[in-house]
Amino acid sequence: MHCRFRRAVCLFLIVLLCFSLSPSASALAALPELFCEAALVIHPDTNLVLYAKNPDRQLACSSLVKIMTAVLALEHFTDLSQTLEVSATALENLSGVATAGLKEGEVLTVEQLLYCLLLPSAADAANTLAEGVSGDIDSFVELMNQKAEALSMNNTHFVNTYGRDDALQYTTASDMAKLVQYAMKNQIFCDIVSTQYKRISKTNLSGDRYYFSNNALVISSVDRREIEDYYYRYADGVMTGTSTEAGYNLAAYSDKGGMQLITVILGSTRDEESGTKHHYTDAISLMDWCYDNLQYTVLQTAQTPVCEVAVSLSAAKDSVALVASEDLYAVIPTEISPEDLTVEYLVPETVEAPVSKNQVLGQAVFSCKDVEYARCNLYAQSEVERSLLLLVLHRIGSFLSGKYAKITFAVVFLFALLYFGLTLLLNKRRRTRRPRPRRPKRYR
Repeated sequence: MHCRFRRAVCLFLIVLLCFSLSPSASALAALPELFCEAALVIHPDTNLVLYAKNPDRQLACSSLVKIMTAVLALEHFTDLSQTLEVSATALENLSGVATAGLKEGEVLTVEQLLYCLLLPSAADAANTLAEGVSGDIDSFVELMNQKAEALSMNNTHFVNTYGRDDALQYTTASDMAKLVQYAMKNQIFCDIVSTQYKRISKTNLSGDRYYFSNNALVISSVDRREIEDYYYRYADGVMTGTSTEAGYNLAAYSDKGGMQLITVILGSTRDEESGTKHHYTDAISLMDWCYDNLQYTVLQTAQTPVCEVAVSLSAAKDSVALVASEDLYAVIPTEISPEDLTVEYLVPETVEAPVSKNQVLGQAVFSCKDVEYARCNLYAQSEVERSLLLLVLHRIGSFLSGKYAKITFAVVFLFALLYFGLTLLLNKRRRTRRPRPRRPKRYR
């Protein structure tokens, strides 16, 4: 997956509000009509939700379960050339589900099994990988649920490795988007799910095998498109799933001009008359809508001063410049130019030294017409040392102007008044008690 922007966005981006605006407030095109029970489109670099329909409704997973199976296998096996032998238990109870035709005792590499798992959506490959990771399938399913919990897939539960319908096996569009987002961080996974055709070399029990991806969005082959044509030029993975309970499911990854999308469709339908599979048409409609109406653009470049904050208690500097530590990107409507966005700097009027380089001192908030599109932390571009003399003077001044100093002065003043009052009173009493001197008698 193209990850060049992954580290270049702020963690505090909020959900895009385009879809809650009244028609008079936005010139965005009307959203497409969908046939699915649930859908979600996210921008994986920013975690921005671009479209949501029943994103937390629990629905059957079908073969999208295999994405979790692949994730655990890739994290367990560091050497994809390691071989695994297909067991009898790995082939049990697989009637009615897609398989790669593996045979008991057949030996394949982990890489071959992963291609079998993710292209033709093979259940026998899923079970073989599960046993290779955990020793038995039940233990592997426990790992699947533990991983789901670790990824905050709070409305998901697994009971098998490949997606057979079960009342206790379910997921949501929101949870599946989290899983796809996590899986696409693994480059091997990305390479496999973006492959439209693969030859699996002969094994000890089989000749060469040839598989197309079960995701028609990535199939550009002219011959193949004559059979089923849902090719989408910007699609770059992932896979589909179909079952009686689930209907038609799809998890898709796409990239157009550096703008990536993860699109999840659950519980869609198939038109019985035309044969149209609506999980594909739903996804294509949503992806087209996003690419036609939204843009991924840079709002602020890293290390470019955007504002200053006054600094006290420093003899060297009276202010410090603030910068973003990384480039800030955001998804905004195409009708809005990045220059149309207003930026508000949420920073204090002054800060006290010392200030360390890269210390967070505020935030920048980008918005347009009361809709917030992005925000990021602002960091001190340089350090500012504190002056000891200014600190001492400041502390003295703070004390003298503080509450306790005022109380102290008031108490001293009262004691002084009391002292002088008592002194005057005592002196007055002394004068009244002093005997008058007698006049000497005069003799004639």
